Amino acid sequence: MNVELFAAFLLAALVINFTPGPGMLFILAQGLTGGRRAGRAAACGTASGMLVHTSAVALGLAAVLRAAPIAMDVLRFAGAAYLLWMAFQSLRKSELTSATPGEAVSERFAPVYVRGLVNSLTNPKILLFYLAFLPQFVDPSLGHQALQLFTLGLTMLLIGLAVDLTVGSGAVRVGRFLRTHRAANQWLPRAAGTAYGVLAAGLILGAAS
Repeated sequence: MNVELFAAFLLAALVINFTPGPGMLFILAQGLTGGRRAGRAAACGTASGMLVHTSAVALGLAAVLRAAPIAMDVLRFAGAAYLLWMAFQSLRKSELTSATPGEAVSERFAPVYVRGLVNSLTNPKILLFYLAFLPQFVDPSLGHQALQLFTLGLTMLLIGLAVDLTVGSGAVRVGRFLRTHRAANQWLPRAAGTAYGVLAAGLILGAAS
């Protein structure tokens, strides 16, 4: 690995991962409504999806998908449909409004992990970003370009996971504070539902552009 290129990559990766985006918004919503376990599960699920994206870029599958706009649009709309379903589920949820102030509505790890995984896998923008971003830091003179791509993607994944775990856990404190106020307690699931709706709209608009 070219040391100078890798140093530049690390700097860019840190900036990108600390910049709020759809993934962070998703994890934040899970942590707010489901507690620390949900926030961590969403972060781990998102990271697993990133691992699939990294492998796809390293193996050249991303280029194939990029050449098939219909497949990309199908992926976008599938992701949007899933997020809209989650928005509906959040908006109709009534458990939080009757929860004891200061208590989170605990969710099991596995279902939230799957949500994070599906949310990541059905967002083709992540795949396209990896395809455009990672090759810039590959040194062709060193050979083994697929391995270099995978190493870069894995490094970015680990940085993102550390940031996302912090965000997911930190959201718990915010959620606990809000749950001590009755009005805020009632608005938490609505805020989460709105977040999922915004993410779905982003995918739909991306397909239309």
